[in-house]
Amino acid sequence: MKKLLFSLLPLAGLAACHPEDRSGEQPFAPEVNTLGAVVNGPQATLNGCVTRSLNSELRKVGFVYGNDTLRLSIEETGNPQALYSLTTDSLGAGTYFYAAFATNGVGTTYADTLTFTIQPD
Repeated sequence: MKKLLFSLLPLAGLAACHPEDRSGEQPFAPEVNTLGAVVNGPQATLNGCVTRSLNSELRKVGFVYGNDTLRLSIEETGNPQALYSLTTDSLGAGTYFYAAFATNGVGTTYADTLTFTIQPD
């Protein structure tokens, strides 16, 4: 039995050094873009787009936004879809930053940060 085990050991090592290429099946974190915001009075509609979520279903999509006085707010949009948007509550005048994010089974990705401005009344 020992002889059989030791004779199979080199074959197992050889197989481990030359595994089958399965990179096409590997899941990856999502790729996401922050799209433009549409400002309407004291509200803004933020837009995002998931461009890829290879081999892993989307779990959450949303935005982080804020300014120098508003604490960072993280909002999920509900049903995860490739194109998504979120309308903010009434905001005070000022410049705000925002970034889209998406989460799948591998991880969370944040897109580039953009800004929008709410004009005073």
